[in-house]
Amino acid sequence: MMFQLNDGSCYPKALVAVNVALACIDGAIAVLAFYQLIRIHSRNSQLGWTRQKALYLMIGSSNVGYFVYFVLILVAACKGWLCWLHSCGFIVMACPKILFLAAFLLLLSFWVDLCHQPNDEDDEVEEGSPRVALLERTSSKPCSNADSRRRCCSFRSMHVGSRQKVVILVTALVFVLMMVFAVLIWIGMGRNPIDSSVVTRVYVDLFAIVILLLGGALTCYGLLLFLKMSKVRSERASSEMWKVAGLAIVSVICFTSSACVALFTDIPVHQFPQRLYCG
Repeated sequence: MMFQLNDGSCYPKALVAVNVALACIDGAIAVLAFYQLIRIHSRNSQLGWTRQKALYLMIGSSNVGYFVYFVLILVAACKGWLCWLHSCGFIVMACPKILFLAAFLLLLSFWVDLCHQPNDEDDEVEEGSPRVALLERTSSKPCSNADSRRRCCSFRSMHVGSRQKVVILVTALVFVLMMVFAVLIWIGMGRNPIDSSVVTRVYVDLFAIVILLLGGALTCYGLLLFLKMSKVRSERASSEMWKVAGLAIVSVICFTSSACVALFTDIPVHQFPQRLYCG
């Protein structure tokens, strides 16, 4: 049984082109993220898993998820996967979004840590000053021998701070919430008062609000970190300061636009086009 359009094709050519282009972009981003992860890990393998490496891992995994989603939505339409319409498509769509949210929550936790570090009254940067920690990317100590190096490369050696535990908790709660909505969507496909499209709409709106709040938080802490780093007199501080500012600006633009599209439009997130019929 195939899902076809009136002209015999599985999907409108324009939507196929858009999905293929988005899949290629996400695939390229995933390759770059994993390449950067491998490069950083090969240079600093003795440090084990740091937040920077975890960030690249989640960004790469999120884009792999998006790549799979854009490919599967085409295959599902042509093959007539009813499971996709029930809740499988929703889950495949939602999982990479949750990984993306977790990645930037982790970045936010890093910026919060830096912004709440103690300041020195002296404007000069001395070795060992707390302000030097503003420029440190990791807090792990290198291992001294081969056995400890193997121990450092494992996930068990990664120190999880209180703010990182909050990130894990929030991510787990969002994932549980997503699974609850997936079950409601599945139930709503039967003969009952639950409307699957309304349930999907509610989830998309709630997630968009969370993304909007995250973008605002990244902007605020990015500005605070920018102001704090501007007091550090070094070339490295100046370079890192503008990186933070650029990332904060990109975050607020991308997150705000993404949230507004989700909140104020009615674009289907995992359904097939309305003109598809079972042929």
